[in-house]
Amino acid sequence: MKLLLDFFPILLFFAAFKVWGIYVATGVAIVATIAQIAWLKYSSGKVEPMQWLSLGIIVVFGGATILAHDETFIKWKPTVLYWLMGARWPWACWSSARTC
Repeated sequence: MKLLLDFFPILLFFAAFKVWGIYVATGVAIVATIAQIAWLKYSSGKVEPMQWLSLGIIVVFGGATILAHDETFIKWKPTVLYWLMGARWPWACWSSARTC
C-alpha cells in the first residue's frame, strides 16, 4: 500500500499528461502530492523528510512551469531532487557514527 501511495502523484501526472498535456498534468501532480502529504499526516502523523523535499520541489518547479508556461521547469524537478539527495549523502555519512 505504501508503494502505491508513493507512486500516486506520478501515476496521476502521466495519466493527465496523456489526456490533457503537460500544464494540466503539472497541476495534477502538485495537487496529488499535497493530497499525499495530507493523507500521510492524517493517517500516520509522520511524513518523511524526503517527501517534504519532494513536495517543495514539485510546488516550486511545477508552479514555475504553470506561471511561465514553460515546461522546462518541470523537467528540472528530478534532476534537482537527485542533486539534493546526492549532496546530502556525503554529509550524512560524515556526520553519523555508522559507516555508509
